[in-house]
Amino acid sequence: MARKLAVLILGILFLTEGAGFCEDKLDVAVTHPWLALLASFIGGPEVNVTPLRIWNANGDLVIAERGKVLRELEGGTKIIALDENDSKSAGIKSPEKFTVKYLYSPFPVSTSSLYDPSVIPFVAQRVLTALSEWDSQNYPYFQRRLAEFQARLSSSILVGQVLKDAPVSDFSGSSGILLRAAGCKIDRPNDLEKWQKGNFSGLREYLDDVKNKGAAVIIDDDTPNALKRYLSGRSDVFKWERPSLETDYPSFLHEQYISLWQKITAKPLPARNGKR
Repeated sequence: MARKLAVLILGILFLTEGAGFCEDKLDVAVTHPWLALLASFIGGPEVNVTPLRIWNANGDLVIAERGKVLRELEGGTKIIALDENDSKSAGIKSPEKFTVKYLYSPFPVSTSSLYDPSVIPFVAQRVLTALSEWDSQNYPYFQRRLAEFQARLSSSILVGQVLKDAPVSDFSGSSGILLRAAGCKIDRPNDLEKWQKGNFSGLREYLDDVKNKGAAVIIDDDTPNALKRYLSGRSDVFKWERPSLETDYPSFLHEQYISLWQKITAKPLPARNGKR
């Protein structure tokens, strides 16, 4: 009887400690969708990430739930921001109420540079440092996740080399960086600024020329709506998407490059290991 009682007590203790361990996650809020992507990847299941700004259905950067998410944060909540200006843009008027970690002072380039695959790993390294300061016991795990992110991001860029010298006409607002990373042959039309403002004179002739060259027209969420409507329905238009906050970014980038390659070549994917 005593032996059974001891086994029962040990079992209860194990279950209690196990449940406590499973719930012991680091809660972090972030000020920018790119930080949400990085913190979620590096933190994995060890970190709960709450974005204070998101991309809405139109691809615009907006404060999550009109500030409700921020208002419901408890005092002392750990927050990662690119810099002080980024923190203010996320609606944080009283940073002393929280535990805010600024990654830069200030962020040395524009936030559009976060699309640049040569910039993202440096920001990811700072995210790792912030997470490790708050959860030092998981530093080895965070470090492995960062190494995986960097390796897979590099692999995705290599996949993008199938687009080397592929002709594209860049009507995008911020995706040109990724087109350059893939080595595309990019034409950025001289009249683009005029067309972005809704004056479409000369655009039809330009698009006819693009089509004759077998090029793809690239747009994204930063392309003005009027211009996107003008281009809608064309088979040679490719929309470069924004990643969702739940996205595995290296996989997302891989898929975008392959989708663009298919658009330009109109050919099936190459066989893997001799199989189709």
